[in-house]
Amino acid sequence: MPHTHTKAEAIHDAIEGYQAAYHHVPDAHEKARLISDTVKQWEHEEVEILHAADHPQN
Repeated sequence: MPHTHTKAEAIHDAIEGYQAAYHHVPDAHEKARLISDTVKQWEHEEVEILHAADHPQN
């Protein structure tokens, strides 16, 4: 998934993806795990983007 959205959009997409895959709305525990995992992934992508911007590969 390309990193072209905000953290909130990433969380929204993760919850929608869960609902599509499992055909139900995640309960509180599932939602907390989704949010945590999504935020970790989003922050990792942010670091990669910042690192790439600081060290361009010309």
